[in-house]
Amino acid sequence: MSEEKPPKPQPLNYALKPGFHTPQRTGAIGMYLFLASLFMLFAAGLFGYVIIRIHTVSKFAPGSLHLPEGLWISTVLVVIGSFTIQRAVHEVRREHQQAFRHWLGATLIIAIVFVIVQAPSMVLLLQRQHVMAGQKIALYGLIFVLVLLHAAHVLGGIIALLRTGQQASRGVYDHEHFQPVRHVALYWHFLDAVWLAMFFTFLLMG
Repeated sequence: MSEEKPPKPQPLNYALKPGFHTPQRTGAIGMYLFLASLFMLFAAGLFGYVIIRIHTVSKFAPGSLHLPEGLWISTVLVVIGSFTIQRAVHEVRREHQQAFRHWLGATLIIAIVFVIVQAPSMVLLLQRQHVMAGQKIALYGLIFVLVLLHAAHVLGGIIALLRTGQQASRGVYDHEHFQPVRHVALYWHFLDAVWLAMFFTFLLMG
């Protein structure tokens, strides 16, 4: 009779073990690669706008385009949001759980208000583009597309904040395990920088 071979040992999947966390360096590298891809997306869009705006100077002199006032409010909100999310990181690193959740919640509210303020501004951009449609110039339309693209990524940030807030309410984060909070903060700082670059480009070249 032939002897039965022992079952082949299966490789351990450490990611399924309770209490396992993705190594910090791995998560950071993934986040930086993700932001790098987003940077190329926004940079390409903004560069395209600059080229088109330069080619339309003969028809529309600088200062002839008027941005909705709501975009100024959005700029203030996004800067405040960077401050509040950084405070959340600061507090969780010091095990101040209540203050951490407070600042995280404040950032979530600011992000939601940011999107709400953007909505009528985007409608106004479309209306102004409709007025210019007969001149075959899509400057307001291009601004609308870039603002919409940014707002869509802010919506993604809101989902991340909701998830992080849910985990925070369960006491998941502490001074040793707070990398997901730092990644959310890094993402918001990135959106802050992108918005400021877009807004002041529109303002200076308008």
